[in-house]
Amino acid sequence: MHFDAHVHSVVSPDSDMDPREAIATLARMGLGVIFTEHCDFVTQTEGRDFSATDAPRVAGDFIVDFDRYHAEYPPLRSNKVLMGLEFSLNAAFLALNIHTAQGGYDFILGAVHTVDGLDLYSEGHTQDAQTLCRRYLTYAREMVELSGFFDSLAHIDYICRYAPETAAWLRYEHFPREFDSLLSALARGGKALEINTHRFGDNIIERALFPIYARFAQLGGRHVTIGSDAHHPAKLGRHYRRALRFAQEAGLAPVYFKGRERYLCERTG
Repeated sequence: MHFDAHVHSVVSPDSDMDPREAIATLARMGLGVIFTEHCDFVTQTEGRDFSATDAPRVAGDFIVDFDRYHAEYPPLRSNKVLMGLEFSLNAAFLALNIHTAQGGYDFILGAVHTVDGLDLYSEGHTQDAQTLCRRYLTYAREMVELSGFFDSLAHIDYICRYAPETAAWLRYEHFPREFDSLLSALARGGKALEINTHRFGDNIIERALFPIYARFAQLGGRHVTIGSDAHHPAKLGRHYRRALRFAQEAGLAPVYFKGRERYLCERTG
């Protein structure tokens, strides 16, 4: 069984995709779906209960509509339709993230969407590309070591989407110590590393990413999840077979998670 293990639908604030359309589209491709709806807590208030389990929303948060998610999606759940969350890893909301992740989900993605409070998606970047990349990798390692509650680390190249000047720098040969520290932390924790196909389809990008995944395997990493990060139907399952070949060549096994348990994807020819 194979899954697109990174999909956002209408209950996430940046997607309007109907979950049934996502399920049907991926089924035609021979894939299951894991919904990984956004859970980025960004606003701190004195009234927020950091030990709460119901993930209270506060203005400014970028999170799933929990009420709708838990009301409408469980009837869709099956062996091929699983429910998860994608958390922004940060120290300020660690307790809230941990409690929220215990809500009966199949899969938890960890992501680095901010660095020292800087939103990589929407804020300006004053650091030069080399400095920003180094801090991004160091911060990611700090968050991985702090946050043991997730199953797979999402889009290691996320910074390149929104600070495109970093794309030429975010390569293993430029930051071997920083990459080794991050990848070793993932391997020690038994975490998977996501192959995010958002930037796949470009041979230059894939060749730049490959040494990172091969090094993960050398440092003891064993598993990858594969996800399109789709927010719209046209992006679902994109480059999935290409990602499978990429994983095999790097010496890593594709997996998916159900009930927070890890399962190997079946081998393909």
